Amino acid sequence: MSEPLAIIGVGQTPYRKTNPDKSAGELVRTAVLEALADASIDIHEIDFVVGGVAPDALSGIADLDKAAISLPGKPYLHINTGGATGSSALLAAQSLIGAGRGDVALVVALERMGQAATAQSIFNTIFDPIYEKDFVLTTITMAALRATMLMKRDGFTAEHWAGIASRNFTNATRNPLVVGAKARTVEDVLQSPVLAWPIHLYEACPISEGACAVIIARKGAVGSRPAAWIHGTGAYSDTYAMGERMRRQEGSLIEMVPLRRAAQAAYAQAGISDPLREIDVLELQAPFAIIEAMAYPALGLCSLDGVRDFVESLLAGGFELTINPSGGAQAANPVSATALVRIAEAALQVRRRAGDRQVSGARMALATGQGGATQFSTVCLLGSEEP
Repeated sequence: MSEPLAIIGVGQTPYRKTNPDKSAGELVRTAVLEALADASIDIHEIDFVVGGVAPDALSGIADLDKAAISLPGKPYLHINTGGATGSSALLAAQSLIGAGRGDVALVVALERMGQAATAQSIFNTIFDPIYEKDFVLTTITMAALRATMLMKRDGFTAEHWAGIASRNFTNATRNPLVVGAKARTVEDVLQSPVLAWPIHLYEACPISEGACAVIIARKGAVGSRPAAWIHGTGAYSDTYAMGERMRRQEGSLIEMVPLRRAAQAAYAQAGISDPLREIDVLELQAPFAIIEAMAYPALGLCSLDGVRDFVESLLAGGFELTINPSGGAQAANPVSATALVRIAEAALQVRRRAGDRQVSGARMALATGQGGATQFSTVCLLGSEEP
């Protein structure tokens, strides 16, 4: 990176199962206006917009984010990388500013899945329709397959996944944007219905709607605004067919190779050598508890062989690192926006604007994005100090 960039504005709607009283455009405008107010900036000072909805079919309106923002004469780029759409949009804005296309950008993402009766069927189209058809893969069975592999390899039990989920639910009760958040014990999680063994209902993300917007600017346009400085970013992709990941020498279904590479790239830019001690807050785009556990070694927090011990120490309060103070995707998963929400929450932490979910002394925060069957991975490191 050349001139430092920073997030200077954040806007979010509340996240709930459905918003029958609000149009998709109203959700976008709510988030955008809040971000503009947070940054104390006029919309006409925005040089370009990067946005995303993935897929449009869930909203029933094509390219509704462009219609909702409506900045004629300004460049607009539409991004779709599934669950990583929001973070991919921010990385695109970062690249465009770095290329000299503008000084200030608006990044916005929207999810409207709560009113689509066929949402799960639409999401299931991410899997190969020919070679993997016989495996009846869905977003849920994909997670269950990986969970059973970890249980066999490392001795994980259902209590481990339930512990991760319970912690996220507890954190969500301090986040006013998660409508209807409830604390759930490990026993509550284990007594919830089994979706696909060993995945229980409360170990999976909920259906969520909402919008998120952030404003990113180069150093010269930041001024005296409270800023979350970008210290490092990374983005990598994996094979489309999940079966291909089991054939290669590097990695497998339970090793997040793209996330590891994205993290390594971000750490190199930020000069981080010991993420467990140098990072204060993690906001993980993990729609299932098992996916969160898989992210720990990929982010360099532990070794592949030590992930179970790490989870047990983490749940016992053995580390100062705070994970998902917002509740994460376990509490609210507005798919297209989720990865941008993780970045927004990380930015709020290092800007000291996270309210009741604020982590004391947070100076460095990491946000991840995951799209498809963890096919697309992003990492964004934000700090309170200019790099």
